[in-house]
Amino acid sequence: MPTYRRGGHVRDDDDGVERECELCDWHCVADSYPALVREYQTHLRTDHPKAWLRA
Repeated sequence: MPTYRRGGHVRDDDDGVERECELCDWHCVADSYPALVREYQTHLRTDHPKAWLRA
């Protein structure tokens, strides 16, 4: 299950994958890349719908 911190780069190491939003301070660390993408897309769709439509 991903953990969150409101605060873009992606980090991939033994602890999981990490992504920050380029539009706000949202931040996620997930166990897998597919989980990270799912959480990031959900964040964009909810908080930045115009950016999500362009993605």
